[in-house]
Amino acid sequence: MTTDSIKKPRGRPRGAANENAPSKALDKGLSALRKIAETDGTSLNDLSIDLDMPLGTLHRLLLTLESHGFVRQSKSDATWSIGIEAFRVGSAFPRAAKLLSIARPILKDLSNLTGETANLGVMDIGEVIFIAQHETHHAIRAFFRPGSRSSWHSSGIGKAIAAYIAITDQNTLFDKAPFEQFTQHTLVQKKELLEEFNRIRALGYAVDKEERFIGMRCIGAPVFNSANQVVAGISISGPVARMDDQSIADLGKATAKCGQDISRLLGATVVN
Repeated sequence: MTTDSIKKPRGRPRGAANENAPSKALDKGLSALRKIAETDGTSLNDLSIDLDMPLGTLHRLLLTLESHGFVRQSKSDATWSIGIEAFRVGSAFPRAAKLLSIARPILKDLSNLTGETANLGVMDIGEVIFIAQHETHHAIRAFFRPGSRSSWHSSGIGKAIAAYIAITDQNTLFDKAPFEQFTQHTLVQKKELLEEFNRIRALGYAVDKEERFIGMRCIGAPVFNSANQVVAGISISGPVARMDDQSIADLGKATAKCGQDISRLLGATVVN
């Protein structure tokens, strides 16, 4: 048998497709969603013409979007309009933008007051994501690039947020216990972290005592929204030489006050 007689499989080899190429169905669905958002209600036929998309294909996409609440069809005239889920998802952007715009000048004030790097972070699937920072001018300083992640149990911000979330959400965090032991100071057991939560709520701030990096400390405080739910955390971080045991209480109170200031500007009525 010659190599010429061997039949080659049709189509693309497995794994040869461009994994970064957008899904055609998703691309069409988002185009439809965007076009519907420009109207107060549009018919399937008009939408098909505007998008140059077959009626059958478009209708299947709209049914999928409808099942997730992103669009809805009027029972009176069969027109399609934006659903409540699209509003809910879209409203997340101005909330995040509002948090950042409010927090940035307060981060700067906190950094200038304490002489340390000030950070803003949120919790995402058991990790802290740093979303803003104001650096100190000290040569030795902590640096967390916006977008970087850190384990919540060894973070001042992470512990400050976790201490105020619902018990059911805390239990979700504890599903992964015991946690990674970064240093000899890291709290890794559920019992000791629950005791830490009690201390945090009593003081209004959390302390990372070299729990992630030896020689570095962090003090974090919660930030609440208009529904009095914890949505973020603010912190300062720096070396033990400057954040020693004698200065922790004053630094903690300053950090907690800035967290309260952001919370009030977000509309919170109950702060830590």
